[in-house]
Amino acid sequence: MLTMREAVGTVAVVIGAALLAGVAHHAGGQGTHASEVVRAAAGRLTYREVSDAWVQSKQGDPGRLQGIVRSVPLRYRTAHADGDAVVLTFASREGTCVDLVARPRANTVKTHQGC
Repeated sequence: MLTMREAVGTVAVVIGAALLAGVAHHAGGQGTHASEVVRAAAGRLTYREVSDAWVQSKQGDPGRLQGIVRSVPLRYRTAHADGDAVVLTFASREGTCVDLVARPRANTVKTHQGC
């Protein structure tokens, strides 16, 4: 049989563990929806579409790049070239950055903090 002090301590440990599990679950879910949205765009767009839009934007005609960006329902942050890749960065509501990395062989999606 537990004493009152032991029972209160046990309840406090259980509640604390539940709270920590909830915080960890929430933190792990940040950007999940945003990643899925960008992954869908990466599957729908070709490297050629993204790279042509990027080149046109650099030449002063941002229309095609803006069209691509508007097709992704997230806050657009920036675009840049990285070797043979064109990287479009979007932000989730939680502040997670989600990159659509368009490469000739395949488009991929990467996430990172600090958007």
